[in-house]
Amino acid sequence: MRIKYYFPVFFVVFVFLLAGFLVGSCRTEKAGLNGPKSAVITESEFVDTVDIEEISPTPVALVLNMDEEPDIILHSYLNPAFRDAVVAFFRDITGSSEVASVVLSNAVAFNIKPALAFALCWEESHYKPRAINHNRNETVDRGLFQLNSATFPDLKVEDFYDPGVNARLGLSHLRWCLNTAGTEVAGLAMYNAGTTRVRSSGTPKKTLDYISRILKHQRKIEELFTAEYTFIARTEDAGSEEKEKFSFRLSLLTPVGR
Repeated sequence: MRIKYYFPVFFVVFVFLLAGFLVGSCRTEKAGLNGPKSAVITESEFVDTVDIEEISPTPVALVLNMDEEPDIILHSYLNPAFRDAVVAFFRDITGSSEVASVVLSNAVAFNIKPALAFALCWEESHYKPRAINHNRNETVDRGLFQLNSATFPDLKVEDFYDPGVNARLGLSHLRWCLNTAGTEVAGLAMYNAGTTRVRSSGTPKKTLDYISRILKHQRKIEELFTAEYTFIARTEDAGSEEKEKFSFRLSLLTPVGR
């Protein structure tokens, strides 16, 4: 009698539990469809050559991550009142107004921190447009960002030495490496050792040393610029005499990369 009495109660409880399980399953499936998905990079997405026709010669739209602290160099360069002063800062570092201008403009175009772009350029060529390096695999690295002949097979030899062309292709390739790798360290590793090698064999020690030098140089540039930033700010509201007095120079600071 007790079994008959409790059976309807057990049946009702069972139905409610079953319904709850089915609803939960549906919600889980829906969350799986609409929720964030992790990116999976396959072997076919790693390339060793770059088609220069696919790289736009005009600046791309600049996207600033508002969650991060604004880059003081980029912020100053984008301000018309300070742009010439920023170019002068990097002219003093590189020894060339042309090199300073093309690296800055392309760093902005491809949304790369200027200090990182110049630190990479120093490591690759010491800011020398006609720098050249012959590799053991018979490929040749040329120009400001040491573009590799195998990576850019369709580029004419003299174009490798054109500062504007070299900076555009070098920084667009760095942008691709950064996007593919997801971090500055991994992106620099890919730029130096190649995407396929980093993914299949890991990062060689010499590449880790290469990255360490670049990041150290980047910090030094940022520190020098921060030290000079007060001079930029003071010129905005200053008269002509004050602007001359507080001109944006590195004469009293330790030179970088010279």
